[in-house]
Amino acid sequence: MTWPPAAVQRAWGLTVEADLGGRLNLHWQVRAAGARAVLRRWHGPEAEVRYELKVLRQVAGLGWAVPLALHAPMYGAGAWWSLHVWVPGDPAPRENPEARGRWLAEVHAALAALPARPGWRPDLEVLTDPATDALLSAHEAARPDEVRLYRWHLERARAALAGLDTADRPVHLIHGDFTPWNLRVQRGRLTGLLDFELARPADPVADFALAWRGVHDGVVAGYAEVRPLSGEDRALLTPLWWGHLLTGACAALRAGVPDDGWTARKLQVRSPLMGSLAAPYPG
Repeated sequence: MTWPPAAVQRAWGLTVEADLGGRLNLHWQVRAAGARAVLRRWHGPEAEVRYELKVLRQVAGLGWAVPLALHAPMYGAGAWWSLHVWVPGDPAPRENPEARGRWLAEVHAALAALPARPGWRPDLEVLTDPATDALLSAHEAARPDEVRLYRWHLERARAALAGLDTADRPVHLIHGDFTPWNLRVQRGRLTGLLDFELARPADPVADFALAWRGVHDGVVAGYAEVRPLSGEDRALLTPLWWGHLLTGACAALRAGVPDDGWTARKLQVRSPLMGSLAAPYPG
């Protein structure tokens, strides 16, 4: 178990009970003033910390339980730290993606009124930026199979976008990671939201990237029951999902980190909702 620095524990009088893990931001279940709470070690700079804490306060005002900060964040041991209330409830059931889709539609209706996050790269930019081609070409000789897979999906996503007018698409704050483990449910109702690390201004359809993942078709069906999806919305599902994956793939190439297989596997997932883009990768 990885423990937070003793100085951080002393500052807030914490007793660490469990390591909750995390991808970039790390979390621990702690006891503070006799109550269960969550300690977070932030990966990003102060501006990211304060933006997300502001979003949490705003989302709390919409009626959902969120991990509000108990104190102002502090800096120590080379990172920012914050202490948060514990959000009760169970993770959303994975076997009911339709319910998750309906909840996502409900969340979108509320988040549309909140301010957007500055400085975030547009979700489709990786598909349209010539720098993507240059990056792939630079790594093609050393990683031919990987780059061939990326380029094949990049070209097909671009072809799909060619027939769409994305200039006037709606943009508002999205959650960014609407996965079962980031939701809290009580008595069949969505009551809490966790992890706003990927919250950003984006086309609402971009929130399907990690919620749908090209496989949870029920999420899309449930969403459409509450907020009907246009033909253009549905046509953007796959380009936005592949764009999400390719953004991560390009970041790994720039950092010199080989794909561990996750991106390659996810790019090759197919769903009937993909239409003509459901053709299998020829390898």
